[in-house]
Amino acid sequence: MKMIDISRTIKADMEMYPGDTGPQITKVSGLDEGDSYNTSRITLGTHTGTHVDPPLHLIRDGAGIDRLPMNTLVGNARVLDLSSINRPIEAGDIGPLEAGEIILLKGGSDGSDGSEDLGVSDVSADSGSSGDSGTSCGACLTAACARYLVDVGIKTIGTDAISIGALDEEYEVHHTLLDARIVVIEGLEMPDVEAGDYFLVCLPLKIANGDGGPARAVLINEKK
Repeated sequence: MKMIDISRTIKADMEMYPGDTGPQITKVSGLDEGDSYNTSRITLGTHTGTHVDPPLHLIRDGAGIDRLPMNTLVGNARVLDLSSINRPIEAGDIGPLEAGEIILLKGGSDGSDGSEDLGVSDVSADSGSSGDSGTSCGACLTAACARYLVDVGIKTIGTDAISIGALDEEYEVHHTLLDARIVVIEGLEMPDVEAGDYFLVCLPLKIANGDGGPARAVLINEKK
């Protein structure tokens, strides 16, 4: 069995969505200062790093992060390698899907998700398992592709992009998916992950009525 950490490391200088404030990690007490223990305080947004978007992110009275069905974030998942595509993802790029699937999209690293236009100039892709892999722009969807996912009836879509939606269609993509109760995972870290079938464990913080939740995400390959 092989376990692959596909979550981003929380750190002060990590990549953030433009306009969002990065995490602040402050030491409260430390052994080197003569204290009896090390402890720190962390302040971060609900959409920091690898995180989950529940319906409440955009839908009034939608399910919060604490009310998502566990089978949307734990279960069999399929990784699609779309890193050769230098533009937002269309339905034809993804190919045939089945209802109830968890799909994770691995994108390219050339700015095709519009991150440069969004103001992201130094996009780091730090992984607890593989170290810093340089720039990570990721796979983002067109609105038409989002509608295709809804029509098929998948239950979860994940991406290594900082946002699931392509530039100029970002809000529509989010609304299309969340209106259909499709759970969205953003900010995955998959530079060395091969396309194929895995078992996903993605556990966001259980925040009461949370509009999002930072998560630790792991892929398990039981064949290795």
